[in-house]
Amino acid sequence: MIYDIHTGDDLYGRLAQLAPGDEVVVHAGTYPSPGFVQVTWAGTAGSPIVIHAAPGEHVVLQGTFAQNLLNIDGSYWTFQGFEITGASHGLRLHQVDHATIQDNVIHDVGDVGISCNFEPDSCDSVSIIHNEIYRTGMDTAGGATGEGMYLGCNNAACLFTNGLVANNYVHDTGGAQGDGIEIKTGAHDNIVRDNVIIRTIYPGITMYGFAGAGSSNIVERNLVWHTMDNGIQVVGQIVVRNNIVLDAAAAGLDSKPSQNTVPTNVTFQDNTVVGNGTCLHADSWSTETGQAVENNALYCQAGAAIDIVGGPGNGATITTNIGLGTSTAATGFAQGGSVATDLGAPTTGNVYPPPGSALIGAAGGAQPVDDFNASPRTHHDVGAYDVSGPTNPGWIVVEGFKTVPAAEPDAPMNEGPTDPGGPGGTKSPSGCGCQGSDPTSLLVLLTWWSGRWSRNRWRNRRRRRPR
Repeated sequence: MIYDIHTGDDLYGRLAQLAPGDEVVVHAGTYPSPGFVQVTWAGTAGSPIVIHAAPGEHVVLQGTFAQNLLNIDGSYWTFQGFEITGASHGLRLHQVDHATIQDNVIHDVGDVGISCNFEPDSCDSVSIIHNEIYRTGMDTAGGATGEGMYLGCNNAACLFTNGLVANNYVHDTGGAQGDGIEIKTGAHDNIVRDNVIIRTIYPGITMYGFAGAGSSNIVERNLVWHTMDNGIQVVGQIVVRNNIVLDAAAAGLDSKPSQNTVPTNVTFQDNTVVGNGTCLHADSWSTETGQAVENNALYCQAGAAIDIVGGPGNGATITTNIGLGTSTAATGFAQGGSVATDLGAPTTGNVYPPPGSALIGAAGGAQPVDDFNASPRTHHDVGAYDVSGPTNPGWIVVEGFKTVPAAEPDAPMNEGPTDPGGPGGTKSPSGCGCQGSDPTSLLVLLTWWSGRWSRNRWRNRRRRRPR
């Protein structure tokens, strides 16, 4: 059943009464929340539920700091194309699986943009793609933490698993903490890819560790810029590769114990970090195993390129890293040239190595199959880029959504000459960098979706610049 909703209709009442296969098309206007709204969207793989703004129309869902805009349970649903403002949590997921949240703008919320942190309800196979989130934590009287995304619970009391968080733009967070993307303890088999995260209070990306079965989480091809804390902060069971971290107030990359998990099986590979303090900091590695620091460009000339407290121990492999600054690792780090000769102009976001850079051709051992631009790696270069020519052939770093190739199956349906692509790439469950299969939810939903709409016709998204 297709439901066309116009201003004056009971949108929230309709959202609470949907059956498998239903489609809700919401037309232009502002739709104030009636208060507490709890919905269950019980779609199926063959008959998902889809809620979206009408093609070319601007739809605002207006809440208040006293309530979340929507509290959502269910399976196999898509929520796409809305502006959400004024709520406590923009969207709060409870027990949810095989769902997609895509192409929304969430801003000026009292607390968190998107959350899955309602104990003991967990989220599995959720894709969060191409959303802009900013000015979180605006309810200063309510003790708001203010994360852009808060996925999972402390001490694994609820889990976020098998998820895809890709091609989002999170910036200018507020509240008492204000992480950009935080995925909590117990999370596994997640990919955090191609996001742009700027001016967060806590780390741009925060991820923990897990115990028991599951494959490593992957953090790749993200830009993290001007954080007031660490750039990317992790615990264990994780691969962090092909990221660019610029101007973090603390460490660019950080690994340390938290919430009863320790930093085992941590890989920092082919990242580019530039800062004034510490590029890569690690704690409690000396007694743990499976750590690797490989082919990173670490330029913190006023501080430490590598600072591993207590030393890396026998369980860490540290090889062919290049940069500026001190290092507590006995081997595996070499001084580069100047920031300008090796990286170009990091203050503008340009860290594509110019001709003559010490990073070109200097990598050793295994590398990811692609680079920050999602281009194949063929030249054995240190850092986030494969240097295929004298100038950057891919996305030029700016404040806004990252543009990446659109040919991959998990690409969202973008439009316009400045935003032609989606997150790109395919899921690598093992963290090896090899090709694998995409999350089931996204493949099913996009296959179904492509039969009902033209790829480039209907999304309504308003670009916003940081204030």
